[in-house]
Amino acid sequence: MSRRSLVSVVAALGIVLGACSSGASPSPSAPASQPAASAASAAPAGTTAPAPSTAALPSARIAVWSGPEADNLRKVAAAYTEATGNPIEIEEIARDGYSDKLKTAIVGGSADFDAVYVSSDWVPSFIAANGLQPIDSFIGGPDKGSFLNLDDLQPGVSNLTFDGKVYGFPSEGDTAWLFYRKDLLDAAGLKPPATMAEMLAAAKTLTTPDRYGLVIGNKKNEAWWDFMHYFWAFGGQLFDPTTYEVTVNNAAGVKALTFYSDLLRTDKVVSPDVTTYGYNEILTALQQDKAAMGVEWMAATQDLQDCAKSPKICDKLVYEFVPPDVAGQYGFGGSSWGWVVPTASKNQLAGYKFIEWLVGGPGAKLWALNGGIPSNIKALSDPDVIAKVPQFKLLAEAMPYRHISPLLTTSDQLVNAMADASTAAVTGAKTPQQAMDDAAAAITAALKEGGYLK
Repeated sequence: MSRRSLVSVVAALGIVLGACSSGASPSPSAPASQPAASAASAAPAGTTAPAPSTAALPSARIAVWSGPEADNLRKVAAAYTEATGNPIEIEEIARDGYSDKLKTAIVGGSADFDAVYVSSDWVPSFIAANGLQPIDSFIGGPDKGSFLNLDDLQPGVSNLTFDGKVYGFPSEGDTAWLFYRKDLLDAAGLKPPATMAEMLAAAKTLTTPDRYGLVIGNKKNEAWWDFMHYFWAFGGQLFDPTTYEVTVNNAAGVKALTFYSDLLRTDKVVSPDVTTYGYNEILTALQQDKAAMGVEWMAATQDLQDCAKSPKICDKLVYEFVPPDVAGQYGFGGSSWGWVVPTASKNQLAGYKFIEWLVGGPGAKLWALNGGIPSNIKALSDPDVIAKVPQFKLLAEAMPYRHISPLLTTSDQLVNAMADASTAAVTGAKTPQQAMDDAAAAITAALKEGGYLK
């Protein structure tokens, strides 16, 4: 999808002002603003940063959510300041309140931030609210970095292009893996699961009084981002891409939610606490040997394989494609993030120059080496990056099977409807069929409100 036409500005404004949060890959807590890391900690071995120039731009204030992205950003920002002399201030915001804070700031015209890390599905509503600055004038102007080549950022940059205008640079075009304990499977005489049924069977075998066979997430603001991998593994579809007829409550969708909710309610292979789990809690369960398997976003891979952070399991955990319902017929979720410049920023050029360097320049390789997932072809194919981050090879193979939530002015409502369905079924508040029927009704209403359906 290279271009989008924005529809129903009034409807989108209502969504942005009134909707509750929609996360992307995951979960909670962290302090607000934290100082940038030292440049020495940012530059990997064998990388020499250019000598710093006299600062030509004012300090740029960058918003990012807590977790590995914020940790990485501090390292790369320090390298940027060392290379350019331009100062960067990072505002780290807890995941639980991130989207709400951004909506309030961007739609309200706050000048708090000069560049912001956003999920691509938030962008249409922000544009419709006149909250984002097109960056074409910077890309085509005298301030463009000599290293920037938009072809290196495809297809991600196209997902941030609307009505012919580029609104941001892409980042974190990722997916999730099935992480599993090879040692436990081997001891039980089991092969890595090739289907969802095999995964369930393995989870039952591996569940013990001290360890569950599987871990899932069902925290309200992240529920869709965990359930989506199962939804697409079973062949689910949100709506017909041509007619926009809603299809979430067809046989595949209901089967997916039934399987997912039964993991807790019937099969008892996950902890009862999964109704409060998101990215961080799934990560912790795997790290602390509380679950033998789990579908988790690939951003967690380096933490899980770092023996300083995950000493109990770092050398025992393996990752592979999320297994499908039918062997070989893969489908799983993906997310697409980006860096944008708010319209109300007082230092737009400073914000732009940082994200240009971060995504399209030297920062892309640093981002990858420090644990990020660049959407820059050169960075992904860099021999140093591949040597350090082998999962990028698997990511390339996964690309044809990734499903990304549609970028619509009513995306928030779709995400919330699916999150509601997941939480209702897993907690037992509704049957999977009723939960999906209600989601279908909510999505139909959202598509009509946005002008996609009559």
